[in-house]
Amino acid sequence: MDLVLLGWLAYQLTDSPFMVGLGAFARSAPLMVLGPFTGILADRLHRGRVLIFTQTLGLTAALALAVVFATGRGGFWPLVGLEMLFGVLWAIDFPARRTVLYALVGSRRVATAVSLETVSMQVAKMIGPVLAGIGLAHLGPAPCYLAVAALYVLGLLAFVGLPARIGGPGPRDTASVVESLGAGFREAWREPTVRAVLMITVLMNVLFFPYQHMLPVFARQVLGVGPEWLGALVAADGLGALLGALAIASGRGFLPHGRLFAGSVLIAPFLLLAFTGLRWPWACLAVLVVVGACESGFAAMQSTLVLLSAPEASRGRAMGILSACIGSQPAGTLWIGFLAGGIGVAPAMAINGLVALLAMLPAAWPLARRGAA
Repeated sequence: MDLVLLGWLAYQLTDSPFMVGLGAFARSAPLMVLGPFTGILADRLHRGRVLIFTQTLGLTAALALAVVFATGRGGFWPLVGLEMLFGVLWAIDFPARRTVLYALVGSRRVATAVSLETVSMQVAKMIGPVLAGIGLAHLGPAPCYLAVAALYVLGLLAFVGLPARIGGPGPRDTASVVESLGAGFREAWREPTVRAVLMITVLMNVLFFPYQHMLPVFARQVLGVGPEWLGALVAADGLGALLGALAIASGRGFLPHGRLFAGSVLIAPFLLLAFTGLRWPWACLAVLVVVGACESGFAAMQSTLVLLSAPEASRGRAMGILSACIGSQPAGTLWIGFLAGGIGVAPAMAINGLVALLAMLPAAWPLARRGAA
């Protein structure tokens, strides 16, 4: 819901694709900057309590946004400033949440667990955008943000009993933060599969995923549709990701992780190229379903490969480095916003898709050939 609200409101308030990209940049920047440090927190603090904190932070940010728009003060900069709190939330949440999954199920079932967690996120990605689109069209932003706050309350209630189930943090780490960061980067770079995953993750987030932040612009400029259709487009992507995650989870961990990862990241940019040439909304929905399935394969195998390869004592650091690579997306959102403002949103998305495909091929092809486990 929040991502649709941010994109639509940013474009409505500024009428500028670049400012939409700037809003997405501010939302995602904390993940890139804080990711390695929050990975250290996931290794050193009680992860269950960390997750409770993130839900509380989300509730606070959503309530603040609801108040700002309800009182008529919902300009672009208040929107972006408060949205950065959601970015901080995700920076803290990502390494803690994924390492909690590993702690609960172990290495044998981690691929299935990550896939099921992806299923839960994609259900939300299907339902949330539709609700946000309908809410924006008929109620306005303040009630939408109140709904986001209510969902964070439910998340907070669900996490209440989690700390007791996963136990406390691991052995005390006496190394400094700088030493921990350095060791984490060295360990990640030494392992070929992890190194390839991190490189591809940066390329996907800089060149491919920024198309999602341009969907409000594509919906209005290219398709000529309103927020309801925007919600449907984002939900179609979520439906495909849900189906993909369910298929991965049904494999019960016996899938060729490397091949699935490589295939997903090479097919997705090709489909994005096809999407940019479409002008019929229903055809766009169909292509986005398949794109979403590829995104699900990328996301699930990305975390699985890193979790399986990282040492136990530094698993949180490894996930923090991965989250920083995921957080590189702000650079891509600024770039695509600038490019779309100059040559149009469809050509900008097409150029990004083509460059992503060519840039990822050298790193993805060896994974596909050896089928890294």
